[in-house]
Amino acid sequence: MNKRVFLCPKNWITIISLLMFFFIGCSKKSDENAEKKIPVKVFKVKSGSISKYIRVTGSVTAEEDVIVYSKVAERIEKIYVKPGQKVSKDQVLAAQRNEILKQGLEIANSMLKSAEAQAKLSAQDFERMSKLFSERAISQQQFDQAKTAKETTEHAFNQTKSGYEQAKEQYENSFVKAPFDGIVAAVYAEENQMLNMGQPVVQVLSLSKMKSKVNLTGEDIQNVKVGQKVLIKFPMIPGEEFNGKVEKINAAVDQMSKSLEVEIFFLTKDSRIKSGMFGEFLIETQNDANSLVVPEDALLPQTEVKINRETGLQNPVKKYFLFVVEKGTAKLKEVKTGIFNNGQVEINNGLNSGDSVIIVGQNIVKEGQQIKVIE
Repeated sequence: MNKRVFLCPKNWITIISLLMFFFIGCSKKSDENAEKKIPVKVFKVKSGSISKYIRVTGSVTAEEDVIVYSKVAERIEKIYVKPGQKVSKDQVLAAQRNEILKQGLEIANSMLKSAEAQAKLSAQDFERMSKLFSERAISQQQFDQAKTAKETTEHAFNQTKSGYEQAKEQYENSFVKAPFDGIVAAVYAEENQMLNMGQPVVQVLSLSKMKSKVNLTGEDIQNVKVGQKVLIKFPMIPGEEFNGKVEKINAAVDQMSKSLEVEIFFLTKDSRIKSGMFGEFLIETQNDANSLVVPEDALLPQTEVKINRETGLQNPVKKYFLFVVEKGTAKLKEVKTGIFNNGQVEINNGLNSGDSVIIVGQNIVKEGQQIKVIE
């Protein structure tokens, strides 16, 4: 005979309460386990290129940068150019008063023509007398007189020609001319201004190349060679980089400043780059291609102090660690670093391509702690 067991309402209430307590407890444990996962951002390690630079500052000049000075002491009559204007070689940039010089040139030209005519006439007479002398139609004395006359007129012609060249040069000096194709950087004189010899009139820059001279000191001197790449930055042109290369290196170190002058030529042509602009020059001394490169912020540096047993001196040794993601947990790894540059660091040992390095949250996670990768 089967027996049926009936539970009273109080027993049902007790069982339901126990079941609810059990399920709530499990739910809380699941939530607690979920809350233990630390949200992080990761960087996928891959091969890249990184360079080491020497950073120096300097100002820009044109490859040819010339101030043209006045060569005569006279008043400026006309200025033909303005700053920023392109000019050609030998183009007249300004003219000084030159009426007297022009008259002197005309007189010298007239004297030159007269001396040239006398020299030609004497040369013809000498040629005729030489023929007669060979035929014994004239005496030695007559021949010698013709020869002396020829030589005298030739000498007079040469002197007159020299005087003409001087007068011409003085007249040409009253015109300020461009020494090469370029652009007018500045005009230092005004029309009707009286100038002495040697006063600046116009500054002309070449359009072909821009350059800069920088000074290196210490160990940097040994690490620079002709042909090295240079990255150039200007505060006046933010966010942009320009290319250059080391063109010349002085053969000797300046004994006063203990620095070595290096000349950098620009490979990038840009009208925004002006002579006199101040810039930062990054000379590339090393480039490692196919290296593992990660953000520098991922590193966790630690300093370990080692004691030399022989001397008893303390020797601080800097080590670098970072966290990688392995099976959903944070794994601390020691790494060997190489080049540091512009927020990036080369990892020579301790990482593999494809590893996920924690770059946000690395300061709060612990070894073996579960993590949650967020975008």
